[in-house]
Amino acid sequence: MRILLATLNMALRNAARATLESAGYIVRTIPANDDESEENEPFTAELVIMDDTFPQHADRHDLDLIVTQMMNAKLLYLRSTNLDTANDDPRNGTTDSRDTATDAGMLSQIDDELRKPFSDSELLAHVRMLSRTGVSSGSSILTRGDLTLDVDARRAFYGRLDRPLPLSPREYAALEMLVRVDGDYLSFEELLEGVCGNGFFEQRDVMMTVMRSLERKLHQAGLFMTQRGDRYRIG
Repeated sequence: MRILLATLNMALRNAARATLESAGYIVRTIPANDDESEENEPFTAELVIMDDTFPQHADRHDLDLIVTQMMNAKLLYLRSTNLDTANDDPRNGTTDSRDTATDAGMLSQIDDELRKPFSDSELLAHVRMLSRTGVSSGSSILTRGDLTLDVDARRAFYGRLDRPLPLSPREYAALEMLVRVDGDYLSFEELLEGVCGNGFFEQRDVMMTVMRSLERKLHQAGLFMTQRGDRYRIG
């Protein structure tokens, strides 16, 4: 997959490029690195990764290059959690950009967003999702550290994104519930109801087996599930 990475933050540009190239992706950057010999060679991106500060501060030449590439590419937007940056979003009508219409048009094409700061695993998970043929903007993934859940495919990955954890449907459902509460505890009853539904009291033994099996598989992968009484959490 050919990726165009647009950011004025050199540290972010170098780190993200190294991560993507180590995963086998072909990467070009805007602005190009000083030592980039391929700068003038033809390049058609399949995915554009754009930092949220880029539209407001890039020069016109680089903006025109991005607009041209985005005609046939998906867009992964790296959004800051900084409120000041969020307030400069062209879609809010508060940006001081030299060309608000161009910036707003670029952001209207966002296929996916990734909040900064992010881990290598999170970046690769989002790129992998967008690389799937026919992926829609409604697709979603969940991440907690190096744990990545592909919600659409109902698959979980830890560390390596080319090898899903061997989870049963019930084990995956329980894991997704735990990831969604972001470090908080869930009781056995909450997990039972979420995985098996209401009125399934006869499923208690089954659910206990599910939790033991899930804990064992996560431990084998290097991830720990904490149990405190009848409550569970990831990490």
